[in-house]
Amino acid sequence: MLKKLGCLTILLGTAFAALAFQVPTNKQDPDILEKIEFINHKSELSLENVRNIAPSQWKTSHTKNINIGFSQDHYWFKLTLDNLTASDTPYFLRSKYPLLDTLDLYLFSDSALLQEFHIGDALPFDHRPVDHPSLIFPLNIRSDNEYTLYMHVHTAGSLQLSLSLRNESDFWQDIWRENTIRAVFYAVLLSMIFYNAFIFFILLERAYLYYVLYLTSFTLLMANMHGWAFKLFWPNTPKINEFSLTFIIGLLILTSALFTSNFLRLKEVSPSANKVIITFAKLGGLCSILSLFFPYSSMAQASTILTAVIAAIAILITLHAVIYNRKREIITFILSWISMLTGFILYSAQKFGALPINTLTEYSIEIGGVAVALLLSLGLAERINTERKTRMEAQKKLFEVQRLANDKLDRKVQERTAELKTINNQLQTASITDSLTQIKNRHYFDYKLTAEYRRAYREKSEVSLLMLDIDHFKKFNDNYGHQAGDEVLRRVAAAIQNIVNRPGDTAFRYGGEEFSVLLPSTPKEGAYTIADSIRKHVKAMPFQWQGKTLSITISIGVASCIPSHLQGELVLLKQADNALYLAKNRGRDQVSSADDVKYFNTSFNR
Repeated sequence: MLKKLGCLTILLGTAFAALAFQVPTNKQDPDILEKIEFINHKSELSLENVRNIAPSQWKTSHTKNINIGFSQDHYWFKLTLDNLTASDTPYFLRSKYPLLDTLDLYLFSDSALLQEFHIGDALPFDHRPVDHPSLIFPLNIRSDNEYTLYMHVHTAGSLQLSLSLRNESDFWQDIWRENTIRAVFYAVLLSMIFYNAFIFFILLERAYLYYVLYLTSFTLLMANMHGWAFKLFWPNTPKINEFSLTFIIGLLILTSALFTSNFLRLKEVSPSANKVIITFAKLGGLCSILSLFFPYSSMAQASTILTAVIAAIAILITLHAVIYNRKREIITFILSWISMLTGFILYSAQKFGALPINTLTEYSIEIGGVAVALLLSLGLAERINTERKTRMEAQKKLFEVQRLANDKLDRKVQERTAELKTINNQLQTASITDSLTQIKNRHYFDYKLTAEYRRAYREKSEVSLLMLDIDHFKKFNDNYGHQAGDEVLRRVAAAIQNIVNRPGDTAFRYGGEEFSVLLPSTPKEGAYTIADSIRKHVKAMPFQWQGKTLSITISIGVASCIPSHLQGELVLLKQADNALYLAKNRGRDQVSSADDVKYFNTSFNR
């Protein structure tokens, strides 16, 4: 067992080290982010007063990762944007730390105010210009101009600005990558919650109940700190978001203390230590209650300090238990809490400004949390195994009954594991499938278009794209209701699927009444033929609604190319969209190609 535990610890350490020190992208922010200037003031200053402050009064941070810690001051940041890489798309300025009450941004060109934003978790979520938990600003700036950017920050919690500046393409790639990592993180936690909840209902062991409650509290805490709780659960009620963090921290202290007491059997082996742990549980519950009435600023600092202190004392109690009772599950327990303690100490030190913001300190709680989840699950399994062996030695006559019970448990675990795997596969399929039409959705289209375009670039093969739009779709909704419109969408999707059936060809619902079809290794002639077959098939498709026979037609745009450079999929998409637009203008119910667009433009210019 100890060898297995050691191997698991080494693997976890290696994985966490890779996560902590490997930057997941090779894109770099402009050097100008390293030259951000700031001032702070006890009271709020007007924008005009800030712009009139002498340059000598501004301080230079020399870093794009700004960490002030807990401060009630009003901070203003100034940044000059120039010498940017040329881009045809907007730039996105992002602060990854979402727990800022107020973040105001003003973009100037000379003395002209070009853009103004007011966001933060003290405002409803729909105030944000970009629908994402992070604080993001789309900046309409040109590479050949110079701009001055002012940011005002005031927050009751820890003040952090971890800034990045990306063009649109790189920005969305970063968001997709980060969301993928976060999805894996939450998938691990949710899987552990469901798995151990299942074990609890089988064994009715209170330790599993407390463990599930602890994992649930931890998952909610992470969702709150990442900003996803605000976005998903209470986007229009900032007041709930204000106290939810400290409320959940109190719940985490409460559930972890109860789990510790039960797991280590402190009530039997060390009543005095159990009293201390139960006191911690009461303090956690009190922290949750007080968070409903006291200001967030004081409760945030108090709960952060309380968490670190309780974790440290819990480690000492566990070490004492290890010295006097060297059971394997207790060794596993101490290793897990050392992981969590390390994560909280690093995170707390970062919040108070004692450590810089980097990947290790920013994700220290996540790293420690995953380690705790896995190690405690292993410890629980070891404890159950030990108790089983003890009972077998004491009750040899019941050996056969015990064996049958274990076999039943193993079967149930295997069935549940297979069920969870099926559910996970279904969730994965659902995430890339349009729920109405049951074909692939826009999210998967964006991924697949980039992948197939790059594969065509590597293989020097032709790739084709069809953009399809149902003609006069609005009339179906207006005249017959949205149920009729939904049925039209389903029928058209099924008709497209009937034609697009070659391996590798994929149909998507692009949005609204628009569809798209991606045809790898298909020349433009073949793509045109497929498009016309789809058009004819849809037109010939009978559609009865409320006793009436309705006619459905579609317009299709076709674009094909052999990629000559790596990142040109958006050009292909634009060509197909222009061809669709031409088909619409020509009277609908027809197919137009990118070549038709060129001919039309040439004829029109003549």
